[in-house]
Amino acid sequence: MSPHKTKRENFIRAVARLDAAVQDYQQYHMESIRDGMIQRFEFSFELAWKALKEYMTEQGVSDLQFPKQILQEAYAAGLIDDQAVWLEMLRARNSMSHIYDDELAAKIAQRIDAVFLPVLQSLVQFFKS
Repeated sequence: MSPHKTKRENFIRAVARLDAAVQDYQQYHMESIRDGMIQRFEFSFELAWKALKEYMTEQGVSDLQFPKQILQEAYAAGLIDDQAVWLEMLRARNSMSHIYDDELAAKIAQRIDAVFLPVLQSLVQFFKS
Protein backbone atom coordinates (compact mmCIF):
# COMPACT_ATOMS: atom_id res chain seq x y z
CA MET A 1 0.00 0.00 0.00
CA SER A 2 1.41 3.38 -0.97
CA PRO A 3 1.90 6.03 1.72
CA HIS A 4 -0.59 8.24 -0.16
CA LYS A 5 -3.30 5.60 0.04
CA THR A 6 -2.52 5.19 3.73
CA LYS A 7 -3.10 8.91 4.35
CA ARG A 8 -6.50 8.72 2.70
CA GLU A 9 -7.42 5.55 4.57
CA ASN A 10 -6.36 7.14 7.86
CA PHE A 11 -8.51 10.16 7.05
CA ILE A 12 -11.52 7.95 6.28
CA ARG A 13 -11.11 6.09 9.58
CA ALA A 14 -10.67 9.37 11.48
CA VAL A 15 -13.93 10.76 10.10
CA ALA A 16 -15.75 7.57 11.11
CA ARG A 17 -14.42 8.05 14.64
CA LEU A 18 -15.46 11.70 14.59
CA ASP A 19 -18.95 10.65 13.51
CA ALA A 20 -19.13 8.26 16.49
CA ALA A 21 -18.05 11.04 18.85
CA VAL A 22 -20.68 13.40 17.42
CA GLN A 23 -23.35 10.76 17.96
CA ASP A 24 -22.15 10.20 21.55
CA TYR A 25 -22.23 13.94 22.21
CA GLN A 26 -25.73 14.24 20.77
CA GLN A 27 -26.88 11.51 23.11
CA TYR A 28 -25.04 12.41 26.33
CA HIS A 29 -24.10 16.09 25.93
CA MET A 30 -21.20 15.90 28.38
CA GLU A 31 -18.23 18.27 28.32
CA SER A 32 -15.74 15.40 28.34
CA ILE A 33 -17.37 13.89 25.25
CA ARG A 34 -17.51 17.32 23.61
CA ASP A 35 -13.80 17.82 24.22
CA GLY A 36 -13.01 14.40 22.75
CA MET A 37 -15.20 15.22 19.76
CA ILE A 38 -13.27 18.46 19.21
CA GLN A 39 -9.97 16.62 19.43
CA ARG A 40 -11.20 14.07 16.88
CA PHE A 41 -12.25 16.96 14.65
CA GLU A 42 -8.76 18.46 14.94
CA PHE A 43 -6.99 15.32 13.78
CA SER A 44 -9.66 14.57 11.14
CA PHE A 45 -9.16 18.02 9.69
CA GLU A 46 -5.39 17.64 9.83
CA LEU A 47 -5.60 14.36 7.93
CA ALA A 48 -8.05 15.92 5.44
CA TRP A 49 -5.71 18.61 4.20
CA LYS A 50 -2.74 16.24 4.20
CA ALA A 51 -4.71 13.67 2.19
CA LEU A 52 -5.74 16.42 -0.23
CA LYS A 53 -2.11 17.47 -0.57
CA GLU A 54 -1.02 13.92 -1.33
CA TYR A 55 -3.85 13.45 -3.82
CA MET A 56 -3.04 16.69 -5.65
CA THR A 57 0.67 15.84 -5.67
CA GLU A 58 -0.22 12.53 -7.33
CA GLN A 59 -2.18 14.53 -9.91
CA GLY A 60 0.89 16.64 -10.72
CA VAL A 61 0.21 19.72 -8.60
CA SER A 62 3.40 20.80 -6.89
CA ASP A 63 4.62 23.45 -4.48
CA LEU A 64 1.83 22.85 -1.96
CA GLN A 65 2.97 23.45 1.58
CA PHE A 66 0.46 25.18 3.81
CA PRO A 67 -3.09 24.10 4.74
CA LYS A 68 -4.73 27.32 3.49
CA GLN A 69 -2.89 27.10 0.17
CA ILE A 70 -3.85 23.43 -0.21
CA LEU A 71 -7.51 24.16 0.53
CA GLN A 72 -7.58 27.00 -1.98
CA GLU A 73 -6.03 24.78 -4.65
CA ALA A 74 -8.39 21.91 -3.82
CA TYR A 75 -11.34 24.25 -4.22
CA ALA A 76 -10.01 25.59 -7.53
CA ALA A 77 -9.61 21.98 -8.74
CA GLY A 78 -13.17 21.12 -7.70
CA LEU A 79 -12.09 18.63 -5.05
CA ILE A 80 -13.97 20.45 -2.29
CA ASP A 81 -17.21 22.36 -2.63
CA ASP A 82 -17.26 25.18 -0.09
CA GLN A 83 -13.94 26.95 0.37
CA ALA A 84 -15.38 29.26 3.06
CA VAL A 85 -16.38 26.31 5.26
CA TRP A 86 -12.98 24.66 4.82
CA LEU A 87 -11.25 27.90 5.81
CA GLU A 88 -13.62 28.17 8.79
CA MET A 89 -12.59 24.65 9.80
CA LEU A 90 -8.94 25.69 9.56
CA ARG A 91 -9.58 28.66 11.84
CA ALA A 92 -11.54 26.48 14.28
CA ARG A 93 -8.76 23.90 14.39
CA ASN A 94 -6.15 26.61 14.92
CA SER A 95 -8.12 28.37 17.65
CA MET A 96 -8.75 25.18 19.63
CA SER A 97 -5.17 23.98 19.23
CA HIS A 98 -3.70 27.12 20.79
CA ILE A 99 -6.24 28.43 23.29
CA TYR A 100 -8.92 26.53 25.15
CA ASP A 101 -12.05 28.56 25.83
CA ASP A 102 -15.20 26.81 27.04
CA GLU A 103 -17.57 29.14 25.20
CA LEU A 104 -15.61 28.78 21.98
CA ALA A 105 -15.53 25.00 22.45
CA ALA A 106 -19.32 24.92 22.68
CA LYS A 107 -19.64 26.95 19.46
CA ILE A 108 -17.16 24.78 17.60
CA ALA A 109 -18.89 21.62 18.83
CA GLN A 110 -22.13 22.91 17.35
CA ARG A 111 -20.40 23.67 14.01
CA ILE A 112 -18.79 20.22 13.97
CA ASP A 113 -22.19 18.59 14.34
CA ALA A 114 -24.11 20.82 11.94
CA VAL A 115 -21.56 21.70 9.25
CA PHE A 116 -18.03 20.35 9.56
CA LEU A 117 -18.78 16.63 9.84
CA PRO A 118 -20.96 16.55 6.70
CA VAL A 119 -18.26 18.43 4.76
CA LEU A 120 -15.59 15.99 5.91
CA GLN A 121 -17.89 13.08 5.04
CA SER A 122 -18.25 14.52 1.54
CA LEU A 123 -14.48 14.34 1.12
CA VAL A 124 -14.57 10.75 2.39
CA GLN A 125 -17.01 9.93 -0.40
CA PHE A 126 -14.72 11.56 -2.95
CA PHE A 127 -11.75 9.47 -1.79
CA LYS A 128 -13.83 6.29 -1.82
CA SER A 129 -14.98 6.82 -5.39
